[in-house]
Amino acid sequence: MKLTISLLLVVIVTLFSANALAQPYILLDKPTYSYGNTIKVSGSVEYQEGMFIIIQIRSPSDIVAIDQIFPSRSGKFSAVFDTEGPKWGETGTYTVLVSYQGQKTERTFQFSKPQPSPTETPAVQEPPTPPKPKITIKGFPDPTKSPQYYYERYNDDVEFKRWFDSTFVGYTIQDVVGYKPTRVAGFPDPNQPPQYYIDRYNNEKPFMDWFDQYFSEMTIYDVVGVTEQIRTIAPSWVKQYAGMWSNEEIDDERFIEGIADLIRQNIIEVNADITKQDNPDKTIPVWFKRNASWYSQDLISEDAFLSGIQYLIEKEIIVV
Repeated sequence: MKLTISLLLVVIVTLFSANALAQPYILLDKPTYSYGNTIKVSGSVEYQEGMFIIIQIRSPSDIVAIDQIFPSRSGKFSAVFDTEGPKWGETGTYTVLVSYQGQKTERTFQFSKPQPSPTETPAVQEPPTPPKPKITIKGFPDPTKSPQYYYERYNDDVEFKRWFDSTFVGYTIQDVVGYKPTRVAGFPDPNQPPQYYIDRYNNEKPFMDWFDQYFSEMTIYDVVGVTEQIRTIAPSWVKQYAGMWSNEEIDDERFIEGIADLIRQNIIEVNADITKQDNPDKTIPVWFKRNASWYSQDLISEDAFLSGIQYLIEKEIIVV
């Protein structure tokens, strides 16, 4: 009996020790930081082949930075974060959260963003943080526009044709905006937009009955090629484009021109009341490239990505 109890105690102590070793250890280079500082996060974990560490920095109300890295074989890790950009606008207690193999450890620090006096010029100019961006990304093709509208635009608008051919390489305009053939000749009519048929289905009982009889295995959204939620949403290829730029598959000049193209094609819609600011420095801020990477991975919202684009327009880094 004594032997059994002793073995049980050894197992419990061993398990407790293993769990304790698996807990990440975090070290910050300073207890407090101000806007524009660099935060160095370091520490150690119990090394596991092929497992990466996720590091998050959270303000009192939002995630302001994310990174994922592999530790060294000794278990040590370090990462550096710049405290610049629209998300670093809140003074208060911030939390560093390190996750590894299901284990999490937190450490807090104090962060401050000094507010310049009315007569001062800020040493670091950062973008405003509007409650809602003054620009929106809408889906392409627009469900309120007919395929025929896009066919004619492709044939008559040289700038649109150039943009389409460079964006949708290997696809025809019919592939992207056209209706797929159905068993009913002439339906859907390319002269009518998808929204026309969606509205008819939702509001006209005879049309709904006719549709359900002929297309019992499909929805009206399937037939006209749009999602059930008709709303302002970024097309997936916009995220892919942001990801390609953040991974340096395309250069800054091509990225800026591509965004300007999206604005010219009304896929990114810009409010006329955006105020331009004099800005001799036309370089893209580092924080915006980080935002583009996070947006492509669904780690930040579309609005957060658009607030960065708004900043580039206001600073006339993007000129349409």
